[in-house]
Amino acid sequence: MRLTTFATMVSAVFLLAATSGFAAPEDDPAESQIVTGHVDIASQVGDVLIVDTYSFGAISHDGRVKGQFELRARFLNVLIRAHGFVECVSVTGNRARIGGKVTQSNFPEGLPEGTELTWSVTDNGEGEKDPPDTASMLFGNDAAAYCALGLPFPESPLRRGNVQVRP
Repeated sequence: MRLTTFATMVSAVFLLAATSGFAAPEDDPAESQIVTGHVDIASQVGDVLIVDTYSFGAISHDGRVKGQFELRARFLNVLIRAHGFVECVSVTGNRARIGGKVTQSNFPEGLPEGTELTWSVTDNGEGEKDPPDTASMLFGNDAAAYCALGLPFPESPLRRGNVQVRP
């Protein structure tokens, strides 16, 4: 419970920082799509365990998108860190497709600045009887095309964290 509360607080602060100054006073927040989250998932690729931990916050309003993401991934005992800006969001019900562009990376050989990343998340609710939220790994892909036309990626249940999708 504490981790979920902490993750919710981190997501709220991250969203505030990522979207501050975005909406004009006359904008109707009810017309905005808001997606935030802190994700910790593990995926098996062959014999290799990949642990992705990432946080993101994005708001879409009147065709404008503003937000940020931060990735930490462990692959073959290498810690990969990247930061970037969200460039697109597409929300359908409790699911979202998100795309962004890397602006900082400690792994330029495999994840250089300018790389477009895409991912999907599903918000399954907050109740005790609700299943855990799910999320995909981050994949290199054309962000705009993925948000506009892509299908959600295969998703894994969150080991820790929380996702909020507000259509």
